[in-house]
Amino acid sequence: MFPPVFGFVILFSITITFGSPVVTENNTNVVSLNIQNANNGQAIPPTMHGVILETNINRGDDGGLYAELIYNRAFQENGRSLDGWLRFGEGSITLSNNQSLSSALPVQMKFTLNETSTTPSGFKNGGYYGISIQPQNYTASFYYRPSTSAYIEGGKLTIGLSNLDGSNIYGAATIDVYNAPVSVWSNFSATISVFDAAQSTQNVFFVAFPPNSRGDFEFNLISCFPATFKNRTNGVRIDIAQAFADLKPGFVRLPGGNDLEGPTIPERFIWNNTIGPLQNRPGRRGTWVGYNTEGLGIIELLTFVEDIGATPVLAVYAGYSLDRKAVPQDQLQPYIDEVIDEIDFITAPADASRMGALRKHLGRSEPFDIKYVEIGNEDFVATSTYSYRWPAFHNALSQRYPNITFIATTTSSIPSPPAVDDHDYQPPQFFINNFRRYENIPRPKPKVLVGEFSTINARDSNSLPYPTLAGAVAESIYRIGFERNSDVIIGGCYAPVLQNVKATQWTPNLIPFNANLVVKSTSYLAQQMFGANLGNIILNSTATNSIMTHESVQKGGEGDGKLGNLYFTASKRTDSNTLIVKLVSVDRNDTLVNVQIQDSLASSEGVMYILAGGPGVDPSTLSNTIYNPNAVSIITKLIWATGGKFSITVPPWSVVVVNLPL
Repeated sequence: MFPPVFGFVILFSITITFGSPVVTENNTNVVSLNIQNANNGQAIPPTMHGVILETNINRGDDGGLYAELIYNRAFQENGRSLDGWLRFGEGSITLSNNQSLSSALPVQMKFTLNETSTTPSGFKNGGYYGISIQPQNYTASFYYRPSTSAYIEGGKLTIGLSNLDGSNIYGAATIDVYNAPVSVWSNFSATISVFDAAQSTQNVFFVAFPPNSRGDFEFNLISCFPATFKNRTNGVRIDIAQAFADLKPGFVRLPGGNDLEGPTIPERFIWNNTIGPLQNRPGRRGTWVGYNTEGLGIIELLTFVEDIGATPVLAVYAGYSLDRKAVPQDQLQPYIDEVIDEIDFITAPADASRMGALRKHLGRSEPFDIKYVEIGNEDFVATSTYSYRWPAFHNALSQRYPNITFIATTTSSIPSPPAVDDHDYQPPQFFINNFRRYENIPRPKPKVLVGEFSTINARDSNSLPYPTLAGAVAESIYRIGFERNSDVIIGGCYAPVLQNVKATQWTPNLIPFNANLVVKSTSYLAQQMFGANLGNIILNSTATNSIMTHESVQKGGEGDGKLGNLYFTASKRTDSNTLIVKLVSVDRNDTLVNVQIQDSLASSEGVMYILAGGPGVDPSTLSNTIYNPNAVSIITKLIWATGGKFSITVPPWSVVVVNLPL
């Protein structure tokens, strides 16, 4: 139970029509929504609405958020291959493992001109399902090693970006390799300036040898980056990163998800394989698709989270992988030590520990702020071993890091942990029916991170290609439940987030994209409305109507939250004295909301954000897609409160957020 919240009362009068028109004679269909405006309400964690950044799934990092344009840049795909690479002109390309660049990158490309060439010749790469070429500077680099007999006319290579057949070169640069020592790896880089955008993404990056060249030439770690978010070296793609930032996520859960566990124990996420120079990062087989370069390593991931102003929720490997094999109890200690080194590396002062010093050496002096660490992932499928894995990890970690909240992934086989991660992939009706799920759990209980949830198709969990408006509305009802139970909910996040539509293993997803387009799905837009309009305390809100059942909720000070087909919550941002009201309707008709702020004669201008499909539209069929990215959008309307009164209309199957200065 929670103490009552006192203050002056804001009165909403709501007329709701359910099904056929209802006569409002004698105000029988007027709903009063009373909100107590006080500064001592139930606190809402700033982490309330977040995202998961699971590496690998749907090519969400390599080929997605990670800005690298070159596919198979170190020839690691499909068990070491030349996938993605084609030659042009004369010569041939093969793989070589002779005197490799590093133990992490054991094979390289050999380009061979057996005879003196007569035409420009070389090799090219079409990127991850296309390359978007825009007016900007691109940074290209590679490692290069010539053989004893190698000769390049003029000593210069040309690198650039062009259309598929090379008839239109959008930008090029020359690299002088004349003085490159024979049989020794050298690193070269150049800036490619592009002044005109390509009309399509059917483009390539190329390396060209001039005519009259001959011999054997080896290359590895061939890379090309566009401009990146916050101008970070080895950084992330601007448009996808901005989509993350625009959500104003309270937290980012990383690096997984299933990709944390890996297909096997040796192929798990090993944090220290993701740091340092790229030539020293071996990568690993992807859990979902292809090969993880892990160019987007632990420092890059945490820096990105910091750049968008979110709190990291760090997931650490807990001795179980997707081949259903667990580390035996008497062999856990090295894995626990691995996690201790990881957390020390992330959080320790640079001058106080070996791991902190390593982080500083790699260019990051300041520790990252870690408040939450999740031990494992979805161990409800491995409860028999989590029963010993959780206490072994938690006992060691909680003693060493007393200021971190540790999150379990199940409670079925362990004593009550500090927090637990819930995952829900369900049809829309589940989220509507379970609006009060977290009101009904006894207190005190573990805190809850809803680390993955989204609506799916009731018939087939992977047959809904894009989020629908109906799904976004249902998820918003669930989110209202999160806010109203902020005493126990750490936060919740839709999953998965990223989807390269050319390489999809799971649907639906929050942010679909291709090489040059990012789609803000209906679920994205709904979460954006919630994340950008987050109060820091819950206000009591109670709805009544003379012909509807009053749902009295006694748990705490947050009020009813529901009347008929209308779901609601009220909160306040105390630093700006702003009222935030969130309303979600699953009714087939408009809901008229007449608002009166009692004990106030003030006049102020507010904003109303609306996500709706319009009259007569089936919300279960309405989606933003790669082909129609703006089928649904957020509509913004100004509202004016005069003498403490204003009116709004909540459309059918819609999400509405009101933001009003008090």
